[in-house]
Amino acid sequence: MKQGLEKKKLKEDLSKKILSYFKKNKFNFTDLDLLIDTSLLTERSGEQFKKFTLTYKDLFGKEISLRPDLTVSTALKYIQEKKNKEEKYCYYGSAYRLDKDGDLKVFDQIGCEIINSYNNKSENILINSILEPLKKINNLEVTLGDVGLFKILVESLELPARWKLRLVKNFSRIEYFEDMLKRLETNYDLDQQAIKLDTKRLKDLEKLDPNSVIGGRKISEIIKRFNKKIKDPRDDYKGKRNVKIIRDFLKINTSIKNTKSIISSFFSKNKLSNLSINNYLRKIGRIDKDIGKKYSVNFKTNFGRNTDYYTGVVFLAYVKKNSTIIELARGGEYNGLLRTLGYKKNIPAIGGAINLNELINL
Repeated sequence: MKQGLEKKKLKEDLSKKILSYFKKNKFNFTDLDLLIDTSLLTERSGEQFKKFTLTYKDLFGKEISLRPDLTVSTALKYIQEKKNKEEKYCYYGSAYRLDKDGDLKVFDQIGCEIINSYNNKSENILINSILEPLKKINNLEVTLGDVGLFKILVESLELPARWKLRLVKNFSRIEYFEDMLKRLETNYDLDQQAIKLDTKRLKDLEKLDPNSVIGGRKISEIIKRFNKKIKDPRDDYKGKRNVKIIRDFLKINTSIKNTKSIISSFFSKNKLSNLSINNYLRKIGRIDKDIGKKYSVNFKTNFGRNTDYYTGVVFLAYVKKNSTIIELARGGEYNGLLRTLGYKKNIPAIGGAINLNELINL
C-alpha cells in the first residue's frame, strides 16, 4: 500500500516536471479523447492496432476502442479542431493495449508531437525534447532508424513496379515480408505456364509481317509489349541479387557518426542511384551534429518497422538491465497518418512519448 502511494506520488511529480519542460519548449498541453471510433483504426490505420485494441459496442451498436496509442489520438484532435498550421502538442495519459495472450496492458505516457511543421529542425527539436528529461539516467542509449531509407533503396533496385510497391507496403509486416523475399529470390510466385504460353505467342507473332495490323496495333508494337511482359518478372539472377542487396542493407548497424559514409558507400558499392539518398543523409547529419554529441546513438536500418504508420526517422531510448532492454521512450515521423485518418492531404508530423511506468521503476 505504502509503496503504491510512493510510486503514484513519484509519477505525479515526474509528470509535472516533464510537462513543465515541454511547455518551456513551446508545446501546448492538450487533453486527448479516451475513446476512438474503431473503424478509424481498423479501416484506415493498417494492421498495427487490429490485434491489440480493446473494443466494445455502444448502445447504438457502434464499435468503440480504448485509445491504444496517444499519437493517433493527437492526430485525430488536430483533424477534429480543423487545424491547418503548425501545432506543438504535449500530453499525459494512458494507452490501452492487449498483449499476445489477450491480457490488457496499461501504459502511462507523457509525450509531445509536432504536426504540420516544415522546419527542417523539427526532428531535432522533438527528439531533444523527449530525451532531455532522461539525460541523467546512467547508461542511457539511443537507437535511431529511418523507415524512408528503405523506400529509397527499393526504388533504386531493378524490379518491376508491382514488386517495389509490395515490398514498401509490407515492410512493417516482418514475417510476411520475409516470405516475400524468399519468393522474390526463387521466382516462386511466377506462373510458369503463363510464361510458356506468352513465349509461344511471341514466336508465332515473330513469323508475321511486323507492319501488318491486328486489333488496331502493328505486329511490331505487339511484339514489343510481349517482350516487355516476358522480361518483366525478372530473371533468377536479378531476383537473388536484389534480395541480397535488401538483406545486406537491413544488417547495417553503426554509430550515428558513421551512418552517412556507410550508407553512401553501400549505394556506390551496389551501383545504386544515390540522388534521392542525399536529402535523407543530410537529415541524419543534422541529428548527428546535435543529438549525437549528447547521447550514445546507434543507427539501424532494420529499426522502426513494427509501427506501420512511421514514414521517416524513428528513435528509441533505453537502458540495459541484466541483458534485458528497458524501453524508456520512443517515437518517429508519421507523414501519412493524418491523411489516413481523414485529413485532406499528407502533412509532416513527428512525435514521441516517455513510458512513465518504466521510468519510475528506475
